[in-house]
Amino acid sequence: MDYWLVRAKWGGVENKKAEFINNDEWINGYDNKYLDIVNRVQVEDILLLAEESTATHYGKCIENAQDGKHLTVDKWIMLKEPISFPAKGAYIKAIAKVNDEILIDAVKFEIKNTISSNDIKIKSISIENFTVFKNELLAFSDGLNVVVGENGTGKSHLLKLLYALIITNNRSSNFEFGVNGIKEKLSPTVSAIIEQDLINIFKSEKLKKLINHEVYKSVTNIDLNKYSIQFSMTERYGCFVANKNIPLNFFKKECVFIPAKEMLSFYEGFVPLYETRESSFDEIYYNLAKSLSLSALKNIESYPVESKLLSRLEEILEGKILLERGRFYLVSTKNGHKTEIALIAEGLRKIATIAQLIANGSLTKNSLLFWDEPEANLNPRLIRKMAELLVELSRAGMQVFIATHSLFLVKELEILRTKEDKFKYFGLGFYQGDVRVSQSEDFEQLDDIVILDEELEQDDRFLAKEHN
Repeated sequence: MDYWLVRAKWGGVENKKAEFINNDEWINGYDNKYLDIVNRVQVEDILLLAEESTATHYGKCIENAQDGKHLTVDKWIMLKEPISFPAKGAYIKAIAKVNDEILIDAVKFEIKNTISSNDIKIKSISIENFTVFKNELLAFSDGLNVVVGENGTGKSHLLKLLYALIITNNRSSNFEFGVNGIKEKLSPTVSAIIEQDLINIFKSEKLKKLINHEVYKSVTNIDLNKYSIQFSMTERYGCFVANKNIPLNFFKKECVFIPAKEMLSFYEGFVPLYETRESSFDEIYYNLAKSLSLSALKNIESYPVESKLLSRLEEILEGKILLERGRFYLVSTKNGHKTEIALIAEGLRKIATIAQLIANGSLTKNSLLFWDEPEANLNPRLIRKMAELLVELSRAGMQVFIATHSLFLVKELEILRTKEDKFKYFGLGFYQGDVRVSQSEDFEQLDDIVILDEELEQDDRFLAKEHN
C-alpha cells in the first residue's frame, strides 16, 4: 500500500476540495500532465487531500479509471490533526507519491488516531455513591440519549459527570502510557486530572462534596467502548485511579456541553473575565465560550454532513451568525440586516449557538454533544424545531445526551422517530427518598415518570373543570 498527496487546487483554477469530498473522488485537472503518475495509483492505496502545505482528509482508493485523471475513494475522512508537508519539490505537484518514511509514519499515526477517535462512543457508566446516585449502571445508545425527571433527581449531574470524564480523557491523551514504565508513574497524574475536572465542572468547593453524604467512598466506571476509566473517591484521600485502570492510550474525543442558560448574549468579554477573576460560572461556560470564539471555516462545503446541518439551522434562523469584534450578530438572509444577538429571542439564540459551533468546526458528526434542558424558554413551535434538530444531529452520527423535563419535547421526538433511529430514555425519580433510574428504548416503559403523571393529572383536572 502506497500513500499519495493529491491537491484540490492547481493552475489558477478554483479550489475543488468541496466538490471532491462531496463526490468521493479526485480528478487530475490537467490533460497533459501527471497522467502516468495517476495511473500508477493502486486500489487500496491511500490518498491525502491537501491544501497548501497541509493534508486535511484521507481516503482509500477503490477505483482507478486508468485515464490519467479519475480516482475514486471509499470516503474522504477528515483527519483529527492536519498533516504538514513541505511545500517544495514533488509535494507542490497536483499528485505525488509520499516516499519520506518520516512523513509516512506521521500519516499512519494520524490515520490510526482519527479512526480510533471517531469510533469512540460512551457505552455505559456505573455510578456508586456519587451525589444523588447510590448504585446505578446506565447503558447508552449510540444515537440520542434522553434523561427525564423532576428537579433534584440528578439529570444535570449525570450529564456533567459524563462530560467531565470526557474532558479528563482528552487531557490525558497528551500523555503516553505503557512506554518505558511511565505508566507506573501516571496514576497520581490522572487522579489529579479527574479531581480537578470534577471540581471545575461541578464548581464544588471540595471533592468530598460530590460523595453521597451517607457514605465515605464513591466508585465510578465509564466504558468508552475502546477502553474504560475507573476511579474512586474518598473524603480522606480524594480521587484515585489504579495503574491497572489506566488505558495504554487515550484517544481524544471532541465534545461540547451546552448549559440550560444560553451564553451568546453575555459572551462579550467572558473569556478574559473568567481567566482573570474568580467566576461564579463553572468551567462548562468557559469551554463553550472558547469554542464559540473560533472563526468560521472558510470551506464548510467541504464537510457535506455539517454543511447540510448548518443550512438547515440557518433556514430556521432566517439568517447567518456573525462574530464581529467580540459580539455576536444575526445577519438576515432576506435583506442583510444585522441584529445584535441579545435582541433575538432566547430560543433562537440556542439554535444560533449550535449553528456557530458547526460553522467553526467545534461540533462535527463525530462529536459528543451534551445539552441541558434544550427546550428551556422555547415556545411550542421552536420546541418542535429543536426536536427536529436533535434527531438530525443523532442521524448525522453524533452521540447526543440531553436532560429535560418537557413531555412536549419527548412526544415530538417520538413523532419523528423511525425504526432506524437509535434512542434511549432514562427516567430519574424518587423512590423511598432515594433516586432511582429506569431505562428503556421505549419512553412509555419507564417507571415513575413525574412529568408524565403531572400531565395526565392536569388533563383530568382540565376535563373536570369543563364538566362543572
